[in-house]
This record gives sequence, structure tokens and C-alpha cells, in this order.
Amino acid sequence: MKKLLILSVLLLTILFSCNNDDYIAPYGDYSNFLWTTTSGAEETDYVIALNDFIGFFNVSNNELSHNWSIPAGTSILNKEFTENDSIYTEFVIGSGPTSIQEKQLNVLFNTPGVKEIKLRNTFKDSVTDSEFKDGFWEVNKTFTVTVFDDIRPSFKVMRGDEELIAVTENEWPSDDNSASWPTVTIEAGEELTFVDMTTDGEPDKRTWTFNGGEIETSGSEIANVPYFGLGTSKAGSLKSVRNQSEVKPKGEGTKLIPLNIEVIKSSKPFEVFGKASLDKDETISFSVTGEINKIGNQLDKFKVNVVNTAAGFNQEIAVASVSIDPSDPTVLNMKLSDPVYNSDVVSISYEGGAVEEGRISSVDERYLEDFAGLIVDMYFEGGMNLDFTGYELPWDGDGNQWREANAGGYFGQHNGTTEAGPLYYWRDTTVKRFGVSSMKFETSGEGLVLANTRLQGSQFSTLSPITAGKYVPSLWIYLDEGNTMNNIEYNFTTGPALIFDLSAIEKGKWVQLTLPETDFEDISNGRLDINIKNAGQDNAQVQKLWLDNFDLLIVEERI
Repeated sequence: MKKLLILSVLLLTILFSCNNDDYIAPYGDYSNFLWTTTSGAEETDYVIALNDFIGFFNVSNNELSHNWSIPAGTSILNKEFTENDSIYTEFVIGSGPTSIQEKQLNVLFNTPGVKEIKLRNTFKDSVTDSEFKDGFWEVNKTFTVTVFDDIRPSFKVMRGDEELIAVTENEWPSDDNSASWPTVTIEAGEELTFVDMTTDGEPDKRTWTFNGGEIETSGSEIANVPYFGLGTSKAGSLKSVRNQSEVKPKGEGTKLIPLNIEVIKSSKPFEVFGKASLDKDETISFSVTGEINKIGNQLDKFKVNVVNTAAGFNQEIAVASVSIDPSDPTVLNMKLSDPVYNSDVVSISYEGGAVEEGRISSVDERYLEDFAGLIVDMYFEGGMNLDFTGYELPWDGDGNQWREANAGGYFGQHNGTTEAGPLYYWRDTTVKRFGVSSMKFETSGEGLVLANTRLQGSQFSTLSPITAGKYVPSLWIYLDEGNTMNNIEYNFTTGPALIFDLSAIEKGKWVQLTLPETDFEDISNGRLDINIKNAGQDNAQVQKLWLDNFDLLIVEERI
């Protein structure tokens, strides 16, 4: 805590220990006004944690008088403590507000807020920053200290709309009293919501630690935690931390969550929900409504039907393996004995048979319900360069930044040539679905869509060439809440026009749009354009949307 300080003006090294004798100036009759502190020899504004101290030292030469003034919420420490001490109560010799005539002053800050320490010196002769008053030259210096409060976590725990507990900053639960904490009883699969409300001490980071929950830790302000395993456990703790700023003192506070959580068997069926999905390595995954305990020998209980009408294929494919996902025990992973293609329609059924030791069960002792017709969302590899069609490439500095929509490889046909615009198209880094940017479309102040507002993808042939084949066109789009547009068109110089219907999609969120499988000739040459036409969408209002990751998804044909 003590610091070695160098005063270059005096060519003097001062070690602030707690047992220093009064400093004696070395320059005879020469007068000057100088000071230093244990927090810096040239600063007058400081930040400090509650119950820490700063040593102030008046190192002026030949002053007639000197006086320190300290405010309320501070105390004066003697010089008897050492660098090994962290609690200073026994060293307090006085409290503010008060004044003292000492060369060295150790001030303990024991209340939060902004505190001012003032030093007044008088001299016979003029010195730097002095003012002549009452026959003497007077210098006043104010040191401003911002004292950060201790971090005292505050939070509440909710079950839906019901508040289970609320813990204020002044409450400090003890593990010794855990038997008297309230107990909430929930069914397996239910979740509790933990809400951080901490403000004391201005923390900038948090860590929730949960016992028995599906997640063990979280840094979110609001954490939703599901519970699956049966039994009773203490909820956990919240640690609030202040360490993300170089201008604030570091600090932390940890508080137990005084709640016991009892998880009992769910009264709901243990069943599959949502769709299944196929990933790149041909693993089929699907979720169930609980944490899986065991699978047993159930391969023959699953049937997988694969249909490809174009190829005249309709067969069952045997299941090679079924396993619990290692990262999420509510997910089953399945491998097939033969490959499937993304042009196939794949459906899964399960008949577990009589309740027996081998049937799939949950950790709360339920058995998986039979199901049929579970459709698998197939995996599609994209064919385009998403750095280009995801608008990740910034303007390269050549040409006009505004006409080129602030993006690499594009040209806004109706964009203006200056910042004043209009800028119908503009690469935007504030709203994006993937990467660091998207392409914003916004009509000018008059609000009307022009007859054909085009963004030309002038470098498509070099940045994202596409060869002949069958593809599924895909686009991610975000419509502003007030947007009334009906469609947007992507087209190629040598390929088909792709019109995406916007009339029924949800606004204010990113949505993926796809079109049916489309046959493409070789479009590796030419240009990719975005066309927004005014036909049927020419309302006299500003229209705004964002585009990201336009792609042509490669269709795997079964031969």
C-alpha cells in the first residue's frame, strides 16, 4: 500500500512509511510550495475504495504556516500502522470535519462520496500560485477524492411472476442459518429466474453460481435456470465485481442466495418437442422435456423413414447409435447406418414398448413417450462468400465512399456522393445478425421508394462465384417496426430474379427467409444486384430494413 515517490523538482526520494519523522526542507531560505501524496505526486483528483487511506505530505520550503482541513466522513490516522495492516480502526486519532497542522497527514476515508482535502500555506515571499492577503502570501490547494462504496450485492429470485425472495444490500445471509431459509418446491424441468439489482459500489461485472441447476454459472443480469435432477440443494451465490475500469478501484462482494430448492418428479409427460436437426457430420439431434438419465438398448425402438420423390426413394434406414449429448443432457443424438441427403425428407418415430429397464428414462424417473413423424431439418452448406454477401467487407478507400455504400464490392445506384446523401444503401455496424456488419436500406426524407433502387454487387464474379446447380436461396432480414414494404428482389446478370416476400414476416427481429429449390445455370460471371421497386410499396413514409448473409444453399441430389 505504501509507495515510493520521486519528486524530480526537489531531486528527492521520499518513502511514505507510517513511521517517518517530519520532513526537513534542504534549501535554506529559498521558499516554495510543494506537496505529494501516496497516490501520486502530481495529481489532485483521486479515486479510492471505502476504508482505504491516502497519505498527504506538505513538502513546501520555508512556509510561515500550514494547515490541513479534512471533511466529515474521514478520519486521521497516526503513523504506527505498517504495510501489513488492512484494518485501521485502532490507529484513528481524530475524525473530520477538523483541521490539523502537520507536515504529514494520513487520511482514512470511511464514508462513500466525493471528499475534499484542503491545504493552506502562508509565505513571507511570493511563491507559485500564491495570492497576497493580510500581509502574507497565501496558497490554497484542494485535493478531490472520490470514495467508492463497498460492493453489497442485492437480488431477487422469481418463479414466473411470483417473487420468492428479495435480498437487500444490507442483508448478509449466513450458511449457518440455511436450515431456516425458505424452501421452494418445483417440478423437474421448471426454471427459476435470478435478477441482479446491485448498485452499491458501482459493480461492472457479476458471476452467479448455481447448485443443482442446468447451468452452473452465469454472468447475465437476469439468469433463467432450469432444474432437472431430483433432490434439495442450496440455491448458490452472487459475486459482484468492480474491475473493468482503470479509473475505479477494484472491489468485490459475494453474497449467498438464502433459498433452498427442492426438485420433485414432474407431472408432465416426458416427450420430444420441437424439430430434429441434421448437422454437418450427419448427426441427428432432438430435444426432450427433461434431463435424460439412461438410454439402454433402444436402437430397434427407433424407425427412420427417408423419402426422396425426385429420386424415387422411399426406405427405412437403420439407426447405428443413440446417445445423450455430452453438452446438453436434454438432447438425444442419433447416427444412421447410411448417408442421407438434404434433398431427402427424413422422419423419425419411436415405440419404446412396455415400461422396462431398457426404456429411455429421465433423471426424475419418467419414461419417454412414443412419437411418430418427427421431421428432421436438413443441413445445407452455403455456396456464397459470406464476407461479400454478408457485407463484411468495408469500403477499401478507392472511389466514392457514399456511392459505394461504405462497402467493398458494391455500388449504390441512387446514393448521393456526399455524407448528405441520400444514402439508400449503407454498410452498418450497429445492427447485424452475423459478423460485424449488415447492409441497411433506408429511403430518403421524402419517404418514397424510387422506381428501382438498386445496389449493384459489382465484384460478385471475383468475390463469390457460383457454378451451375440446384440451390435454396436464403436471406436474413430485419424490418424496422414501421416498415410497410412487401418484397425485396435479388437478381443476377445471368441468372433468375429471386423475390422474397416481406408482407407477413415479424418485424423488429432478425428473420431467415428461404425460397424453393431453384435451378441455376453457371452464374460465375456477371453481377449480383439488390433491387427494391416501388410497385405496391410506395407509401409516403421512410422505409428502413437491414440485410445480412444472402446465400445460395447447395442442394444435395440423391442419384
